Amino acid sequence: MASFRPGRLTSPRSNSRAERGVFVIDRQMYLRLQDAIRREGRSFLQYAGESYPWSTPADQEAVAQIKTLIKEEAAGAAALSRFLMKNRLTPPYLGAYPSYYTSYNYLSLDNLVERLVQHVTKDLAEVENDLAAINDPAARKQIQDIIDMKRRHLETLKKLANPPAAVA
Repeated sequence: MASFRPGRLTSPRSNSRAERGVFVIDRQMYLRLQDAIRREGRSFLQYAGESYPWSTPADQEAVAQIKTLIKEEAAGAAALSRFLMKNRLTPPYLGAYPSYYTSYNYLSLDNLVERLVQHVTKDLAEVENDLAAINDPAARKQIQDIIDMKRRHLETLKKLANPPAAVA
């Protein structure tokens, strides 16, 4: 029989979060999720959205595709931040972009796309490492969504880097 005290009802079964299948985000996982948000929020792709590549009117379609990738990546970082807030955890302060990004201001579109491919490839490997270290199913889903997005972005950027030859 359940014992009763004013203001509290307990039962003979346990109400611990682990036994109910509710995962608790531990400190290591929290720090890893914060790092992922910072990486996504201050990635080279996000920086490229705030600096303008040298492009010709013929490049406007490629520039529009890159802007779409930038918006999608920002939405991914925002979704991960909302996940932390939903779990009553504070999202990180993003801080400034890495200072070496300023070396990439005013690149041609071709050069920018090559560098974006390099950076997205590196970022993808880091997010995959994050996934391997996270055991909470809901957090894993958030990270897996970012991995899927990064793979789509990498595919798009590689197509932009190597456009099909025009038929004469």
